[in-house]
Amino acid sequence: MPGALQDLRVIDFTHALNGPFCTMLLGHLGAEIIKIEPPSGDRFRRSWMPRDAKKDAYEFLWINVNKKSVVLNLKSERGVDLARRLIARADVLVENFQQGTMERFGLDYDSLKTLNPRLIYACSRGYGESGPYAAYGNTAQSNNSMTGWTHTSWGYSGAPGKKALGIGDEAAGVSMCVGILAALHARERTGEGQKIVVSMQEAVLGFMISSMHEYFTGIDVGNQPIPVADGFFTLRVPDISDQVWSKLAHLMEREDLVQDPRFVTAAARRQHQAELEEIVKAWARGKTRQELWDGLRDLDYFGAPVLSTREVLEDPHIKARQAFIERDHPTAGPTTLLAPWIHLSKTPASIRDDAPAIGQHTHEVLGGLLGLSGVELGDLRAQGVIK
Repeated sequence: MPGALQDLRVIDFTHALNGPFCTMLLGHLGAEIIKIEPPSGDRFRRSWMPRDAKKDAYEFLWINVNKKSVVLNLKSERGVDLARRLIARADVLVENFQQGTMERFGLDYDSLKTLNPRLIYACSRGYGESGPYAAYGNTAQSNNSMTGWTHTSWGYSGAPGKKALGIGDEAAGVSMCVGILAALHARERTGEGQKIVVSMQEAVLGFMISSMHEYFTGIDVGNQPIPVADGFFTLRVPDISDQVWSKLAHLMEREDLVQDPRFVTAAARRQHQAELEEIVKAWARGKTRQELWDGLRDLDYFGAPVLSTREVLEDPHIKARQAFIERDHPTAGPTTLLAPWIHLSKTPASIRDDAPAIGQHTHEVLGGLLGLSGVELGDLRAQGVIK
């Protein structure tokens, strides 16, 4: 069944994670993604892999599904000309270079908007395109550092100096994708394309609502996992109805608490919330995560077990939903990937093709879309313009 964006063509000049994450989402939803790579290939194909690695990195394999790889040497005039010809036939261009890179190739928005007035040009910059940091590069970790994300994580963990998990790239990628869909909707009314700029720094700040609440009000948001018999459980004690309170007291084998004046009514339980939480937590510490999960999840939202990555992959709910799928990549071999998680009832998202080899689709795209002959392609290949 075709995807929702099946009639959309995207020229993808992205690399690393935040740009490819955006185009991965568009590809999940059915768009044709033409990934432009230099003759040496996207240098992030082997990121975080041993120097002698013979296959592409797992991260690359994940975020470059459903993409066609076309190699163009943009240092040559013919390479740039071919890029412009592809862009003229595209709906969307996505790039995440530092400001000035696409300008050097003559492939920036101002240079392209007359070539293709309907073009949606989306770019992600570390710090946007204005302000004193605009020319600086950025990575996920440096971005987390510059948003307060890392410092906030240290405050929670009490472990300053440690690496902090973050969403520096993914937040920007999702934001670009949302911007593209909005611009496409606007184009339906106006017939005109436009430029989208996403600051990685500001995208992450947009995902820090709870942290900002804590900063501006001084009131903590959320709750801290507690140690239990075999690990940790993120336990919360919500407002409890009389019926749920009776069941909870029975589960804890504390029927005596049902008639305790401190907890006999909802109002009393709210007044003595701190005491109630301590009683529940003291009981929970002697139970396993599974015992708590089985006992509490049908009562109300009392939290959930803290799972390791391995446990997530083995979780029966994740398995039942087929959240992860197995692909047999032509060069990387068996690979476990997260299936598209945006579910549409009539135009489902899907992974149709594995991440491509370098230049795998160069002849297919340039021959099919631009109509170049075998002789022309051979000449371009001999001159190092394509691969």
